[in-house]
Amino acid sequence: MGQAKNRGSLADRIAQAQAKIEATRPEKLVCNGCGADVTTINPVSTRGLRGLDAIWVGQCECGQTTFAASGEPNAVDAFFFALSENTELTLGRQEKDGGGHETV
Repeated sequence: MGQAKNRGSLADRIAQAQAKIEATRPEKLVCNGCGADVTTINPVSTRGLRGLDAIWVGQCECGQTTFAASGEPNAVDAFFFALSENTELTLGRQEKDGGGHETV
C-alpha cells in the first residue's frame, strides 16, 4: 500500500478527498441564462481530468445548466473551451461567492 497507508485508512482517505472537494463548493452559481441564483449545486467527478480539482453543476429553474470549475488555469480554460464547442451552452465567469457574473 505504500504512501496511502501513511495517510490513514481507506475511510479516512475517502473523507479527506470529499472534504477537499467540498471546500471548493461555491455558495451559489449565477444562471448564465436568466441571472438568477442557483443554490442547488452538485459535484461532477473529475477522475481522469488532469489539472481539474473540482467541477460543480447547477440546474436553474429556467432550465439552463451552469457549471463552475477549479484547478490549474489551463485545465479550467480547456474545460470551458470544450463546453463552448456546444453552441447551445452559454458560459459565464464568477467568483466563489457568486459575485462577478460575466457572460462569455
